[in-house]
Amino acid sequence: MLAQDDIPLPHPLVRVLFVLGDSDTEQLRELPNTLAKLLQHHAIFERVSIRAAGEHLNSQVHAVVICLIRGDNSAGLADLLDGVETRNIPILLLTDAPLTAASQTALWNTLPIGESPQVIAAMLRGLFTRQSEIDTLRQANRGAKIQTDRLLGEVTQMHDELHLAGQVQRDFLPKKLKEFSGGAVAALWRPMNYVSGDIYDVRRLDEHHVGLFIADAVGHGVPGALLTMVIARGLPTKEIIGNTYKIIQPGEALASVNRELLARQGNTTRFATAIYAIIDLRTRVMRMSSAGHPSAIIMRGTESIELIQCAGGLIGVFEGVEWIEKEIQLHAGDRIILYSDGFEFAFPDPPESSSAAVKQTPRHLQELCALLPITQPSDMIADMERRLDQQALGCTQMESFADDLTMLVYKVS
Repeated sequence: MLAQDDIPLPHPLVRVLFVLGDSDTEQLRELPNTLAKLLQHHAIFERVSIRAAGEHLNSQVHAVVICLIRGDNSAGLADLLDGVETRNIPILLLTDAPLTAASQTALWNTLPIGESPQVIAAMLRGLFTRQSEIDTLRQANRGAKIQTDRLLGEVTQMHDELHLAGQVQRDFLPKKLKEFSGGAVAALWRPMNYVSGDIYDVRRLDEHHVGLFIADAVGHGVPGALLTMVIARGLPTKEIIGNTYKIIQPGEALASVNRELLARQGNTTRFATAIYAIIDLRTRVMRMSSAGHPSAIIMRGTESIELIQCAGGLIGVFEGVEWIEKEIQLHAGDRIILYSDGFEFAFPDPPESSSAAVKQTPRHLQELCALLPITQPSDMIADMERRLDQQALGCTQMESFADDLTMLVYKVS
């Protein structure tokens, strides 16, 4: 004997739509009453025809029993099944058709129409109990979908805002770098993501002086990009004195940026490396100061290379720091390369080089020095872009562009 009472029904009272075909026999008409008794009257059975069943489907129906004998008119059955499945209502099909393997794997449960009422009642009880769990999971899934849609909306909004931030940052960069009397210049600027912690500037300070500047904020993403905005706006170039002016030299300019960063930090410490060079186009003398930045490179024609190291602390750390200046005599045809430390990550040294008896030149410097035979800044930048693209092809997504990349090339006329 089946112990139907062992499993409690999920509702105090459940409603079952009992759908009859043309074969409305006395046994089938009495079956709902028998089932109600076996379910201890916790279920109400409502007898309807196949054609009228669709009108009775609503949220109050907990299960549908369909009695279908071969030869019955099945008009309206397809619409009924669609409505039941759309509403996720469990179905029990009672039929005199042979139960094949295919019918057992259908989306609804099937029993012989002559099955004992006890077995049918037990099947319904199981459907009621299982449906309660399914409804709970379905509700949790709806909640998860709502949460996912909300998160996707926030991610899309963040994506749009970061694109806008990247565009704003690009507006701070020089719009065009053309050739001018005294030199030619070209630049490479590759953010790791939407925005960059690097920024550069090329300024014609007056008729006889050009300023070259790169800063690399420590950190990535929006915080680094915001810091570059402060640095770019805080770099002074001239001091107006009555009807004349004085060009602010690199060491003094970096000291001014340092004061600006310290004044805006609040409770957080944010700092950056930077390099600033001013070239006198008349004498071809370059004055340069560096704040913890990678060394500048000077290519003398197509045969020799010089690394210009200039000691100096980071900007944004200590007050009262002074930056020394170094003077370098340039000649016509010389190219000055300023770059950020992202190239060290873009072109990492092979692991075996660290244990070599003779210390090899770092790979990123080898890649930069390979530009020596190229004489035009725009061609040098194009060649480096190609090298970076080739390097990225051999890296995983996590390895490629692990830092922002910036490079300035200036050729002396």
